[in-house]
Amino acid sequence: MNKKPSLTKDKIISKAIIIADRGGIEALSMRILAGELNIQAMSLYYHFKSKDELIAQMADKLITQIDFGDSDENLTADWLSVMLNRAQSAKDLFREHTWLPFVIDTQIRSGVKRLEYLNKFIGTLRKAGFPIELALRAASLIDSYVYGFCRKSAYASDNDKSPEELAESFSTGFNAAEYPYLSEATLLVMEQGYDENADFLYGLNVILKGIGLELETLASLSEAIDKSK
Repeated sequence: MNKKPSLTKDKIISKAIIIADRGGIEALSMRILAGELNIQAMSLYYHFKSKDELIAQMADKLITQIDFGDSDENLTADWLSVMLNRAQSAKDLFREHTWLPFVIDTQIRSGVKRLEYLNKFIGTLRKAGFPIELALRAASLIDSYVYGFCRKSAYASDNDKSPEELAESFSTGFNAAEYPYLSEATLLVMEQGYDENADFLYGLNVILKGIGLELETLASLSEAIDKSK
């Protein structure tokens, strides 16, 4: 007689992630999870004290995939490159697991990996000379952009048509003579397509350069104050 495979924490977490990916974090319940694992719900509490603990471990399992593109020792060498790498890596992960950003930003209970991730994110900016207030605002601004871009991309990916096909269909719904600039933009997509990654990098670079200018302005102001003393 074959023995029933043992239930491990990792198997539970992996199944919970699948459920959340399919229907969002609100679709995850201990009852539904137990049903998909073909066990009693009470068996889950042998591994996790609560649903919040499970969600914290789900975030921990995934968050290690976000790559800062640098070693801890060299985080101050080029904060722009580190933030660029981190944002690109986060975008790819958040598109696959759309519920994860919400958990990272709102979940009170936290696993070690999530704490390490958040500490490294803020720490990269602090070690590069950012005052704590600017570091927090910069981190919020970067993630707001990444989250928003992922949501926009998710809506677009729900359609089976290519960007060129969508643009062509859209163009039939208005008079080009009445909306010349909109027509111009639509024709461009029809002819050249849409490069999502180039679009993402353009916006990200604008944001990072703006943050860099803010840091330079603060540094110049601080230097001027020191000289006046």
